[in-house]
Amino acid sequence: MALKNMFHQKAFGGQDVKISLEISFMEAVQGCTKTVTFQTAVPCETCDGTGVPPGTRPETCRACRGSGMIFMQRGPFRLQSTCSQCGGSGKTVKEFCKSCKGDRVVKGSKTVRLDVIPGIEDNETLRIFRSGGADPEGNQPGDLYVTIKVREDPVFRREGPDIHVDAVISFTQAILGGTIQVPTLTGDVVLKVRQGTQHGQKVVLKGKGIKSRGSSLYGNQYVNFRVTIPMNLTHRQRMLIEEFAKEGQQGEQERTAAGASG
Repeated sequence: MALKNMFHQKAFGGQDVKISLEISFMEAVQGCTKTVTFQTAVPCETCDGTGVPPGTRPETCRACRGSGMIFMQRGPFRLQSTCSQCGGSGKTVKEFCKSCKGDRVVKGSKTVRLDVIPGIEDNETLRIFRSGGADPEGNQPGDLYVTIKVREDPVFRREGPDIHVDAVISFTQAILGGTIQVPTLTGDVVLKVRQGTQHGQKVVLKGKGIKSRGSSLYGNQYVNFRVTIPMNLTHRQRMLIEEFAKEGQQGEQERTAAGASG
């Protein structure tokens, strides 16, 4: 039998493998180490990747005398072709490994440890050289391509190196001001709410974002204020707000009158 020599899964080396890996928002920000397991070509354990039963030694092909080529003389021309007896390998065997049928590799599970770099973004792909499918010849394994899927976070939203969070405040806090606790990537901080803060207004926390890759600089954190309006008021609360509204209307009328007389 010819010793198989043309079972490459691509032009050179083993097959490349593409998989996806889901990680949390904080794992993407801080970086992490993951272990991934996938199906691909692995060396046959039965024959230890030789393609023949243990103890079997390939013999030199008698037809081509180990050259893998057959030479023929046709008049003044000397022609050469691949040896049909050994398939060009120059070796023959009496039988192949029953597990891999001479392919030297079989489909199986492979486990790779993966270092996810800090600051990686959703849908970014990492390439791990020589960690894909096994090369039947044993020289050049394929590469592993891992596409990162970052789960949405219930608190933080990302835009490049910057992050956004919503801060819910009451309408009285918006009017009178005060302080609130705001989450950041490194823990909660106390943030001052200025008097008259409007719904949708933003405050920037410089350097509280994600570290830019290849740089010592950090992005910013944007705090977006969301002002809540109470649905149910007590009788006293309603009276106070109505009084507030009356004073506001009176002040507006006085300003309008002053403008008309001027």
